[in-house]
Parts: sequence; structure tokens; C-alpha cells
Amino acid sequence: MAFYRGQQGSVKFDDAGSAAAAISSTRSWSLTVEKESLDTTALGDTYRANVGGLIAGSGTCELMYTASSADETNVFIEHVNTTNDAGAALFELYLDTSGTKKISFDGVITSAEYSATVGEIEVITVNFVTNGAITLDI
Repeated sequence: MAFYRGQQGSVKFDDAGSAAAAISSTRSWSLTVEKESLDTTALGDTYRANVGGLIAGSGTCELMYTASSADETNVFIEHVNTTNDAGAALFELYLDTSGTKKISFDGVITSAEYSATVGEIEVITVNFVTNGAITLDI
């Protein structure tokens, strides 16, 4: 049985929503997919009844700042500053380095935290939400 290690993951992004490119120096990513629970309990029922509702996702990507401008990294960390965001940016979150195990979706970057600390690598944390369907090719 093969196990995947965290260092095998990667992130790709394209603000135009067409062909995602690698985000360099990604340190970690996470995605939470949630489904609403809709109460269908009727008067007189003894136990609650539920059905699934709308599905949405939110997550975080943490990367080490390298001042790289040769790929989508700068676009990714600056995309939070985009007004009138249509939510069409393509995100691809990979579980493996070969690029076959991925989660893809369109999304909106909702925040970015930039920080610098003496004696440490500069890290940028980007938060996002999904927009529309989430494809789980894992």
C-alpha cells in the first residue's frame, strides 16, 4: 500500500481560469469541503431527518516568499487585491508530485497575510473559497 507524504503535494493556479501553472515554494495547503445539512423533520417525528444541501469549500495555502515572477506565484499572492473578482480563477491542489491526484475548482482569494520575522523565512498565507463545482480526482 502506497502512502502519500506532505512533501509530495503542490499547488497550481491561473487567475484567468484556463491553464494552471505551479506556485513555487509552497509549504502547505489545506482544503475543507462542507455540505449543508437540511432539516426535513416533520411535526410528530420522534427522530430528526436530514438531507444534504449545498456544497462549498474553503482553504489555505502557505508559501515561502521568493520574489519569483517567472510563474504564477506573484499573481497568486497579489490576487487578493483584485476588484470585481468573477471567481473564475483555477485552483489545482495536488496530493502527489506526478500530478495525477488532484482537487480542482474555481475560486476566490479572500485574504493574504504577509509577514516578516527576524531569523525566519518570510511566509505568505493565502486563504480562498471555492466557486462552483469541486472536482476530486484523488
